[in-house]
Amino acid sequence: MASCIGRVLVGRKASYRLLEVLKEPSVFKARTLPPSNRSPLSLSNVTYTPVVIKNLLRERELRTHQIPEIGACTHIRQLQDVIEGDGDQPKKMVLEWMDADLWQCRPHGKLANPKLPQIVAKSILEALVVFQRLHAVHTAFHEGVAKNNPNAQTKETRAPEVWKGLGFVHHLPAPIVAKLTNEQLVHWLLSRTLFGPRDKIIEQYTTAWCLAKIIRLIGPMEIPDDPKYKDDFTLAHDLAASSYKDPKTGQWMPFIGLGSLREELEPLSRDVCSYACIGFVEYLLVVDPAKRPTAEEALQHPFIKSIS
Repeated sequence: MASCIGRVLVGRKASYRLLEVLKEPSVFKARTLPPSNRSPLSLSNVTYTPVVIKNLLRERELRTHQIPEIGACTHIRQLQDVIEGDGDQPKKMVLEWMDADLWQCRPHGKLANPKLPQIVAKSILEALVVFQRLHAVHTAFHEGVAKNNPNAQTKETRAPEVWKGLGFVHHLPAPIVAKLTNEQLVHWLLSRTLFGPRDKIIEQYTTAWCLAKIIRLIGPMEIPDDPKYKDDFTLAHDLAASSYKDPKTGQWMPFIGLGSLREELEPLSRDVCSYACIGFVEYLLVVDPAKRPTAEEALQHPFIKSIS
């Protein structure tokens, strides 16, 4: 796709020159070109910010971005233009550029602003409220998609009920656990991934490994009767409680070298993760979806209200 670099694409509002491939073969960094009717002198002091150009895979993605409530939310990346398809080239969306994402700004033990955890959590929750009120949830969070294709969520962000093949409970936003607590807030605070299979030391059994980590961090999960999922859950409980003999040191080591979620977060500086922050994470990270707060309820938590 490097051959595309330098190519000019014409949108409904402006033209764009491709500068860099961000994700092959469908996402690019580009620069907005000045209008052809502007004189060179008038353009001498004009700065054109970069944009992201993304191939449109599903028309509903464009329709979602065009919903006024989503366009008005400052916490959701904004649609700026549309480039029509041409021949074998798909339609493309032009999205606002972000200089950094949350992962690039992780604290590494020190925060420039002590209120940043509240700001991050509040921003994500407010974006979730918009989707929740519109019933316009991203396909990765859609109950039917998650039930029929669990891989719609990454293993680091998969809600416990999805591991059981149940999909999401319709009236509750399971993505709070997945996107806010797991991936966005906990991983950001720790500056490392805590959930998921990245540290797996056994062959195969990825599902059981991920479940075992949830059990160690949050607590036991009910083993489903469905034979399609029962073996993974049974093995997960065994892994969470078992040890192995290290072939190098001869010492017995736990397969899952994690404590509770609180025990993992407490070593952080209180400037990075206060006890109120730990309590808020525990409030959100509930295995039982019937006891899990909605985004609107979470916004009323004292940890979030402290910056209102």
